[in-house]
Amino acid sequence: MKNIIYSKKIRKSLAESAFSFEGNLGKTGIIIDAESFASNQELTTLYNFIGTKEGCPKIVVCGTPDKISEDIDAVILDPKEVSVSGNFKAEEIRSFSKEPFDFLICYFSKKNRVGSLLAAESQVKFKIGNSPDEYGIYDVEVKANTMNVFQQEVLKYLKILKKNN
Repeated sequence: MKNIIYSKKIRKSLAESAFSFEGNLGKTGIIIDAESFASNQELTTLYNFIGTKEGCPKIVVCGTPDKISEDIDAVILDPKEVSVSGNFKAEEIRSFSKEPFDFLICYFSKKNRVGSLLAAESQVKFKIGNSPDEYGIYDVEVKANTMNVFQQEVLKYLKILKKNN
């Protein structure tokens, strides 16, 4: 039942999305599921590349990761912290969804509805995510079987987009 409600809320958020801002804030957000984060410490490379003079990217990890690199400061999005109606209970997650970002990078499984919900509600200029993008959330959908390939593709897009901004 939750999945149906979350799916409706994701579609509604995307339909109502009217976020726009001018200029370049230099901010990036990352949403990733716990399995990908815990088993792929290569994310540190992406994290370090994306870091700008305005600060390091903000990361949300969906689920409960067994281990997170101490070098990376992340907020945990526990699916239990999302109400049946699709509202985020944790203040840190609500703040993340309202914070304006230039880029949002998403890497999670199709089953991760709370990650999709957060991505749909986030205030972002440009969204990049892994396939499949069932809801049409991303501006760029990257088809990659591994985190390493995904990172390489995301880095290519970020370099191009940063040059054009």
